[in-house]
Amino acid sequence: MTVNVVVDESLPMGSKQLTLGVKLDAEQKLENFSFEGAPALNSSISHLLNNDNAESLYVFGGAGVGKSHVLQACVLRAHEMGQEAIFLSCDELLQVPFENASECLVGLSHFQLLCVDDIDLLINNASWAQAWFHLYNELTETGHRVVFSASSNPRGIDCALEDLRSRLQLANVFQLNELDESASGALLQIKAQQRGLQLTDEHLSYILSRSPRGFKHLLHILDLLDSASWHEKRRITIPFIKQVLQW
Repeated sequence: MTVNVVVDESLPMGSKQLTLGVKLDAEQKLENFSFEGAPALNSSISHLLNNDNAESLYVFGGAGVGKSHVLQACVLRAHEMGQEAIFLSCDELLQVPFENASECLVGLSHFQLLCVDDIDLLINNASWAQAWFHLYNELTETGHRVVFSASSNPRGIDCALEDLRSRLQLANVFQLNELDESASGALLQIKAQQRGLQLTDEHLSYILSRSPRGFKHLLHILDLLDSASWHEKRRITIPFIKQVLQW
């Protein structure tokens, strides 16, 4: 079964506190991410985590390509190295009124590593863009590091502040593309093995021939098989896959 590490972070908002229950999936590790589509990203992450210089990475791509995986994996690895690091979901931060944007981000500059998922959800708003611009500068001045993810290249991102767009373009930019079927299958087998499940080539071929395209769909299938296998105490077989997925 999947194990989640829950990290509760309280972000200041004047006299109030916004408490975010940030769930870091313990399986979202750098070791089980396929860098096949962006091999240089792996070495850049290693360099980022092992150096004290202020650096920033910007990872972009469509839904389901693994952006959140990369950012959570960076935080988990930083924690293993004894570094103060935090994962922030901008989707969660959307609940914060934009007039409280600056207050919300106060104090985050003390983190040695800040991983900000889906930054494009916020910076199309002028207040949020200004707040992130100031925080980005603080992080740079203190020698701290930041990793952003977004759906588009920083040159084309919808940003309400050109100064922030310029800062984002100075980051090391990497595009993540969807894995092909072969790479997806190999990665799925690795993730299954980490959960104590045995997916043979026959099982994999059967799943790939019927699953919707996209690795996120394969992960959902693995979650269903993992849960059913654990509850029913059964190993993975073709009949079992048929039963669970109703194929």
